[in-house]
Amino acid sequence: MKIYKYLAFLFFLTTLYSCDSVNTEEGIEGTILCDLSDIGVTASDNVIVLDNSASAVWQGSYSDNTVSISYTKDLNDNNTTETLNFVFNKIDDCLQIDHGYEFYDGSTADISAITQVYVLEVSIQDWEIDEKFSGQIIYRDHHDKLIKTLNFWVEFTVDDYIAEDTNYTYFSTCFADKLPIEIDLDKDGTTDYTLLADEVVDFANTPNFVAYNIKLVSTDEEINEILSPKGVSIPFPVIFEPPFSTENTRSYAANKFDSADVRNSLDVFYEFDAPYENYNFFLQNNLTYKKEFANDKDDYYALRLIRNDENFYGYIKIDFDALNCEISILETYLSDTAEEHISIED
Repeated sequence: MKIYKYLAFLFFLTTLYSCDSVNTEEGIEGTILCDLSDIGVTASDNVIVLDNSASAVWQGSYSDNTVSISYTKDLNDNNTTETLNFVFNKIDDCLQIDHGYEFYDGSTADISAITQVYVLEVSIQDWEIDEKFSGQIIYRDHHDKLIKTLNFWVEFTVDDYIAEDTNYTYFSTCFADKLPIEIDLDKDGTTDYTLLADEVVDFANTPNFVAYNIKLVSTDEEINEILSPKGVSIPFPVIFEPPFSTENTRSYAANKFDSADVRNSLDVFYEFDAPYENYNFFLQNNLTYKKEFANDKDDYYALRLIRNDENFYGYIKIDFDALNCEISILETYLSDTAEEHISIED
């Protein structure tokens, strides 16, 4: 009986905690707002003074069916920014809060990301269709979980009109018919390497997204190795450009993408569910190989096959353009002489 009472009490606490957890994440998304009230917002509220005493300016855009307001703050000297966005639907003469989110733009230095914020309250002072929008928004910040209040004032011009975009980019459209590519480097009828897209669903982030990591993997990494140059810092690169030689290299666990030591993804594509499809994008930054694929040099994987305890060196020459959805194997080569290193000159 005591055990039963303890379990019942534990169930009650768990249920109570679960309800509290859910409620803290609930917002008023979907609420239709028709009432106007004078809350003292003025044109000076177009400028926001940030925590670090810097300032940002509210900007707005509109389409036939939606209104968006946002402001952007600079985070560092690498052109990294963070934009807070709120999107409303037009419902006759009223507005409906659709969603709020922050877009972290890593530029060339970091990974870009989208994170939903929960809108808790909206008070509208002015709503003149496609001309003026002012009021106050209360939301929960996804970083520190604190509830924050912002006044806003936006005046629209005809230049702020944006046609609704439904021509979204999807990974399957780009590469479904191009990947995977199987490579038989030693021409023995067995696949040694595969160029593929490793699909990972991120349920921890809100909104959820699918990440497609384009990379080369070995079908048997004990005998088919992928090489990385020595004398470079972590994360070790896997793409070589002329001039290079297989002599001054190291091998790594090709199939372990989660290893922080190796930058083995050519690029990563993020694919979001509605209403964030317009943020479907290839990373194309310094964490992948944007610079290498953007220049006019050839790009190679350097490889080592182990056969009968002997090392045979070779390469795979590739052409890859993520933004134009192009990927192909241009050439493969494997030396037929054991322990003979290969070199590629300019």
